[in-house]
Amino acid sequence: MTASQETPQWIELTGAHNVRDLGGLPAAGGTVRPGVLLRGDNLDSLTTDDITLLRDKVGLRGVVDLRAPFENPRAAEWFPQLGITWLHEPLMDFTGLSDPKALRDRIGGDYARFYAIMLENAGPGLVRILDFLVSGDRTPALVHCAAGKDRTGITTAVLLAAAGVERDAIVADYLATEQRIQRVREALSRRPEYRHLSEGRPGRSGQSEQRGIGTAILVDPKAIASVLDTIDAAPGGPTGYLAANGATGEQISRWQEMIIEPR
Repeated sequence: MTASQETPQWIELTGAHNVRDLGGLPAAGGTVRPGVLLRGDNLDSLTTDDITLLRDKVGLRGVVDLRAPFENPRAAEWFPQLGITWLHEPLMDFTGLSDPKALRDRIGGDYARFYAIMLENAGPGLVRILDFLVSGDRTPALVHCAAGKDRTGITTAVLLAAAGVERDAIVADYLATEQRIQRVREALSRRPEYRHLSEGRPGRSGQSEQRGIGTAILVDPKAIASVLDTIDAAPGGPTGYLAANGATGEQISRWQEMIIEPR
């Protein structure tokens, strides 16, 4: 990748901290077209200036919200004003997020295992997201969860891989979240839905033991690599993975045409 391709295309907002355009990533036969796919953290605290920027500079038309019901996902009141179509598609049953002990028991600190659990039943939902993106005037579209790291990372990795984006570029984009994760963590800790995740409890040494967000802060390249390994191993690779979960050849081709700018 060139230096420009390695530089995240951040959308600087006051009320969200991990929003970026994935344009410029290298792919087979071209690069990712700017203004098609964005990723980020939640949009619940955007300011009036933020919304104006998304309207005037980004031209946002679609939002995919991957959050679980307990996180209170909702279409923002300003979506209709911007002509934004909203899709709520929880990537998984995030019981582990609402119960940090259950999450630790399931993954044992292994983020690759955590992502594998998320991917196990995500296929049909990922295809519904694909259908949303290629149906109607819904791009630029922003895919987000709470922090814009795990669920968003998996979703964008699959979409990018299916379009032929280079593996190293997908991993590098995932790792870019590390530059913003502390800001995201601090913002989430002020939200009632997530406050309990950053609360500590006495550990064996008597020191406060961080849980939830505190332990889920890692941006581990092995985790997203495990996702790419799984879909690469599917018959037909990433596009075969989507096809096995219900995507049509027309949807996949349309997506590739939309997101890849030929050389």
